[in-house]
Amino acid sequence: MFRYLLISLCFFTNLLQAQEVKQRLILIGDAGEINPQQETLLPTGADLVLPNKTTIYFLGDNIYPDGMGLENSRKAETEKILQSQFEPFRKKGATIYFIAGNHDWDKSGVDGLAKIKAQEAFLKGIGDDKIRFVPTAGTLGPFVEMLTDSIVTILYDSEFWLFPHHEAGLLPEIEKEKQRFLFSLDSIAKVHKDKKLLVLCHHPMKSYGEHSLKFSVSEHLFPLRRFWKGLYIPLPVVGSVYPLLRSTAFRTAEDLKHPTYRELIQSVTKVLQDHPQVIYISGHDHGLQFIQDERFTQVISGSGAKTSHISKAKDLHYKHGQQGFAVMDFLQNGQIRVSFYIVDQDLVTKDFETVLYKD
Repeated sequence: MFRYLLISLCFFTNLLQAQEVKQRLILIGDAGEINPQQETLLPTGADLVLPNKTTIYFLGDNIYPDGMGLENSRKAETEKILQSQFEPFRKKGATIYFIAGNHDWDKSGVDGLAKIKAQEAFLKGIGDDKIRFVPTAGTLGPFVEMLTDSIVTILYDSEFWLFPHHEAGLLPEIEKEKQRFLFSLDSIAKVHKDKKLLVLCHHPMKSYGEHSLKFSVSEHLFPLRRFWKGLYIPLPVVGSVYPLLRSTAFRTAEDLKHPTYRELIQSVTKVLQDHPQVIYISGHDHGLQFIQDERFTQVISGSGAKTSHISKAKDLHYKHGQQGFAVMDFLQNGQIRVSFYIVDQDLVTKDFETVLYKD
């Protein structure tokens, strides 16, 4: 009897929720590795699909460790990784968008362009117009879409900006592409000055995860856990060498403090700084974060398959360094509800919820 009442209560709760939700986005980043948590997370996420109201965004790093295979055996393996992501959601009828991340670009390697074009070709080859790779592989974007009459989505390939292996002869054109992108972004913001702008890419404009180069005490004391979670061997001096090298000799454009990444952040946020309703949505750092102050909102959903430490910060209102995903609901009353779901002992549960644009 109790079980029947519980099932009935869940059914009517979902029904009421569906009635108040105008549009739902499910945001999953860095899901490109098949593991037990990923296999739990994705089907449960698919259960949250509301018919004819749900769009799925995979926020990059769709294939670990280094993008789409270009040879037969690796190609088949990486196709399965992509299928593991989109199939649960397509079975529910949702529209799906894939954005590229640095791992899709050959982990920022020399075959990056070939690999994102191969990923795009595979997804196009499925012949399903509800599965899309955006923007067009090898371009910065933006890809712009009216989600509702009051919400605009802007998707771009942030790794295109950071990628270190563009052909030398094309570098002047790459710089022109960046300027065209910023001009387009500015025009979109002005045309849609009264609408909410959702800006989606792989790399966050602000983060307190590993790519911010903020390392935990545990990471300094037990550096071998970076390679195997169970290796609690104290090496405090050695453990402090890696963070130092990461920000000096081995620095990478994938970290927020790198000059190229800083240029991306400053360029994009400067163009959009006067628009009152911008939400940045990204993956990259392996965890869940909700960052907000008076003039800035960042949602990070980067733990579809990976996890890492997240530091504390004043404007960081929620953090979870384990696997999970985010859901963004646009309500009939104009508010936006942001929820974070986590994997906890093989179950997926809602861990945090907040509402934006309250009256």
